[in-house]
Amino acid sequence: MEPIDLAVIGGGITGLGVARLAARNGLSVALFERRDLASGASSASSHMLHGGLRYLEQMQFSLVREALRERSELLRMAPALARPRRFLFPLHKGARVAPWRLRAGLALYDALSGASRLSTRGWTGRRETLALEPGLAENGLVGAGHYSDVVMDDARLAVAVARDASDHGAAIHTWTEVHSVHPAEGGVEIEARDALNGSGVAVIARVVVNATGPWTDATRRLLARGLTPGSPDPEPLLRPSRGSHLVFPPLTRGHGIVHLARSDGRVVFLVPFERYSLFGTTEVEVSSPPADSASRPVAEEVRYLREELASLMPVAAGAAPIAAFAGVRPLVASERSVGSASREHLVKEDGAVITVCGGKWTTFRVMARDTLAVVARRLGRSQPIAESSDPLPAPWAGAPDPESLATFAVEREMARRLEDVLRRRTNLWLEPDRGRIAAPRVATVMADRLG
Repeated sequence: MEPIDLAVIGGGITGLGVARLAARNGLSVALFERRDLASGASSASSHMLHGGLRYLEQMQFSLVREALRERSELLRMAPALARPRRFLFPLHKGARVAPWRLRAGLALYDALSGASRLSTRGWTGRRETLALEPGLAENGLVGAGHYSDVVMDDARLAVAVARDASDHGAAIHTWTEVHSVHPAEGGVEIEARDALNGSGVAVIARVVVNATGPWTDATRRLLARGLTPGSPDPEPLLRPSRGSHLVFPPLTRGHGIVHLARSDGRVVFLVPFERYSLFGTTEVEVSSPPADSASRPVAEEVRYLREELASLMPVAAGAAPIAAFAGVRPLVASERSVGSASREHLVKEDGAVITVCGGKWTTFRVMARDTLAVVARRLGRSQPIAESSDPLPAPWAGAPDPESLATFAVEREMARRLEDVLRRRTNLWLEPDRGRIAAPRVATVMADRLG
């Protein structure tokens, strides 16, 4: 078996970013994902490409600057999947952030954006703010800051990154779980099994990248036990947290809204996405590796979000969410509480195994560059890693009938199961019927194309 340069374990945005960059730099790459592309936290985000306004409070200026630069690049690379949006940051009397402090933060956010700045910041008083968004709580409202960020379709953008990796030669294996690894001549032998057809897949890779998000610690143990049997298990790297969101019919006049939670002072977002509004997120620490139930919202989180939404927009107090979703963030372990933990990433080298974890959606290309720098050194590659800001493959833009969407999803977007199409290649899961009417038509096309 001829060794390949790189095997990537994990098909979330981090692993896909690594595979894309490696393939674009001429490396032979195979990626293994035990479920579908972006089926974990990568499709359960707040759907924002942003610098992280709240990270300014934590003095993480370099992270914010880096993320704002990446926001600009991704906006150019995927214009059909990422669009600028104006956000309001309303303040009420007694809020933990004073108006002068918010204005200073927005000025700094603009300054850190540099040449990639979107529409500039602003401020409106109480009357003007209510004219823009009449549903906001009026009692004690002082005014609102204004700034611009980017709203994106996280799952479909991740799929576009996977398509770019595949177009440049990466072999993408979805619904394929790695079950054993062994030392081999020329590198590491990886054995995996396709969960849908039962076939086995085996490769020998000179370097392995562990990019399994909240399952990083479990994967690292699997790799260590296979490659250095009898040695102590590696120390955990993560302290994961769950972030939950609720989905509502549109609640604003098109603005995103930043809310300082009345109960605990946390920053919560109301994000306009397609024809819906997303409200979140929470911060609940979970174990590493997380249990299967850890990626589902619990009643306390739903109650918290509904109460905070009612305090932000009393007119929405009785609104029933049409969906709820949660993702587990792979936060790097620290002494801080999960709510204030850094969103910076970590790249750790254990022989031929390189682990990358932490970070934020917006900076996945930075994480890929840092990881590939270690991979290149391990491979003895002297030429520098070249990043590309070429446009990503565009999503389906034709007739939105289920048959056309399903055909494109199977033939171009690596969809293999019904949920892959309904949840991550389209937004049919957010339709009033949750995609049930389209499902039989999608399934018929998939059966024909996939056998």
